[in-house]
Amino acid sequence: MSEYHDHVRQTLEGQNVEPSEDLGIDAMRWTPAPASNAETDDAMQSAADTAHALLDRAADAYLSLLNAVLGDGTHHMVANASTPHGDLTEGQELTVIGDAVVINEEASMRVCAVLAAAMVGCATGAVVVRTFGPNGSEFVRGWKVRNFWLRPITAEEIRQAYTVDPATGAPLAPEPGVEFRQAERVPRPEDQAETTAREASRTAPRDNRPPNRRN
Repeated sequence: MSEYHDHVRQTLEGQNVEPSEDLGIDAMRWTPAPASNAETDDAMQSAADTAHALLDRAADAYLSLLNAVLGDGTHHMVANASTPHGDLTEGQELTVIGDAVVINEEASMRVCAVLAAAMVGCATGAVVVRTFGPNGSEFVRGWKVRNFWLRPITAEEIRQAYTVDPATGAPLAPEPGVEFRQAERVPRPEDQAETTAREASRTAPRDNRPPNRRN
């Protein structure tokens, strides 16, 4: 009853009701049908499936960024999501040296959770990575979360993000020695699968047997 209290006081057969008027149970013309256990279970399962799918997609994007884009160096990564329920931010530091990665798995899981939250339809988000290269270079790149994936941010966009106070909009002096770079495209898993298939087809030896003897 309390969930529909305001609705009852505002609309009964299309007429406004004075707040001081006493409304009894007989005055209600409509009450919600109680949800069955089956309907509740189905809704919970659907929500769980959606959450798992988003987490899987976020993990794919994170791993693709890590393995195919970041490159050698120490990387300070910050992920944020803006949702109707509030803002989420998680960060981590990781180091890549060739095929070796020094990483905190719990921090990685938290970053993936933020990316998944940013992939919900009504949310937005981004990832910013500040890299300290093995040659002493220092540069910043960024990616927006769009259509369930990471989309590159231009050098100018990331420069503006670093040189404008987000609270006041006032300009900030750029940090000396920091380069703002155009972010690279983050390959999708399906793109990598297609590339592997094409490479395999090019390297496979030609079958010169007659067609009737190839099986």
